[in-house]
Order: sequence, then structure tokens, then C-alpha cells
Amino acid sequence: MQESERPQEGNDVRHTVLALVIAALATPAYAQFTPNLAAGGRVNPKTDVEVKQEQERESGYRSGVGRIPDGKGKSDPWAGVRSAAPASGQNQSRSNAK
Repeated sequence: MQESERPQEGNDVRHTVLALVIAALATPAYAQFTPNLAAGGRVNPKTDVEVKQEQERESGYRSGVGRIPDGKGKSDPWAGVRSAAPASGQNQSRSNAK
């Protein structure tokens, strides 16, 4: 009788492993169908009030960015410490010394 029960035990393990593999493969596919969490999980379209608020925020952002002054160009904080540009002969002597 024990021999007849053995193949059933092997099948139980196979079925369990097969179920785990199917679940593992289905998890990424299920994740594609979850609602967008960045939108608060809502799928409803925005109301007129929400659209108006978003436009006000966007215009405030753009006006704020427009008030940022342009840079004065590249600034070199080490300009006062460095000496004049090295002569071309000095660079060559350093690259040849190994």
C-alpha cells in the first residue's frame, strides 16, 4: 500500500511548486493593472475646480522661474590662486616624465 501512496506525494509537491511558479509569473502582470498611486489611486477625471487649481499652480511656478536671474557666466573660484596658464613646454615635460 505504501508504494501506491508515494506517487501521490510526488504529485502534491509538483502541484505546489507549479502553483508557486504560476503565482510568481503572474505577480508582475498583476502589478501592471494596479491603479496609479501617484494620482491618489483615483481613476476619475479631474473636476473643473481641480483643473483651475492646477493651472494656477502652474502659472505661479512659471512666473517664479521667470524671476530667477540669469547666471553671470562661468565663475572660477580659484582664479586668484592660480598663476597664469602654463607654457606648452611645461605640459609636455610633465607628460613625458613617467
